[in-house]
Amino acid sequence: MNTDLDDPQVLSLDRDGMFGWIAELGTQLIRAWHDSEEMEVPQRAPSATSVIIAGMGGSATGGDYFAALCAPVSEIPVTVVRGYSLPNYVSERTLVIVSSYSGNTEESLSCYDDAWKRGAAIAVLTTGGKLAERAAGDSVPVHTITYHAHPRAALAHSLAPLLRIGTMTGICPFDDDRVQLAGELHRSFVTAHLVPPVPLSMNGAKQVAEAIHGRVAFVLGAEHLAPAAARFKNQLAENGKALGAADTLPEADHNLLVGLGTGSAAAKSVSLVTLESPRYNPRTRKRFDVTTGLFEAAGIPVHRLEIAGNSPLQDLLLATAWGYYVSCYLALLNGQDPGPVPQIDLLKAALAG
Repeated sequence: MNTDLDDPQVLSLDRDGMFGWIAELGTQLIRAWHDSEEMEVPQRAPSATSVIIAGMGGSATGGDYFAALCAPVSEIPVTVVRGYSLPNYVSERTLVIVSSYSGNTEESLSCYDDAWKRGAAIAVLTTGGKLAERAAGDSVPVHTITYHAHPRAALAHSLAPLLRIGTMTGICPFDDDRVQLAGELHRSFVTAHLVPPVPLSMNGAKQVAEAIHGRVAFVLGAEHLAPAAARFKNQLAENGKALGAADTLPEADHNLLVGLGTGSAAAKSVSLVTLESPRYNPRTRKRFDVTTGLFEAAGIPVHRLEIAGNSPLQDLLLATAWGYYVSCYLALLNGQDPGPVPQIDLLKAALAG
């Protein structure tokens, strides 16, 4: 059955209201930034010699984005940890930010305990749960997230408090204007180009979703947009109910590219989506030109998305918008509600058993 993405009735599949949530990313970033004005950080945070954000899923993505923004300006390393334990170097000189939207993510709780045992300076970002209870009992600063949505739709509320911590500690300073401009650009861009009322003929996200429907999409990013490429792949899965993959340049040119030796055999089942920015190193830009040409020569369809904000933060929001909308339109093409994640529910039940 062919699905018409321009038919308003197709949105009846979106029973959880995911399209409403993804439209709010920019607005929610501004709100979350102001909500964090009174947040507290540990007294030792400004003197930390390293920063770790411990989280999973969307909470970890906020850490990835923050780390990418810190990389060009921070004088200390900022690292994201996904898992049950922290690196051996963590000590009382480390600021560990434990981010868990639910407050019950078992990996994040384990990292909290690990950080506590090592005497690290700890801050917590959460809506509540066991993590908030544990932190309150230990007199650890907690920033309470008050936005309620699917965790993957709450990215702004994981990212904005990190931007605030970066500002308070001097690691990666932001201000009201930079956050406001980024949020407003996202809002105007999605309204003009990506939301459901924009017809297929003018809606790039609908076009990409139709093009990759029934294929495994490889998403390729670089530099500050590398985490957005990973996020795009994750949203293809969580929202679109489709398998995908992500990689980065220039690294992919040293390994992944060789897989094109049999690429023609996969030409009917694979596609490439690239996130490209004028901010990239000129050699990286050149690599995108050459790499996409090689994919096309192997018969693999290529969809190049130019991400042209006025700052790295703006770029990240725009790239995220593409991933959100392409994946949600893909869900509709698959006859699915973008919201539920039954496989994750089954996994949690099996682990609990």
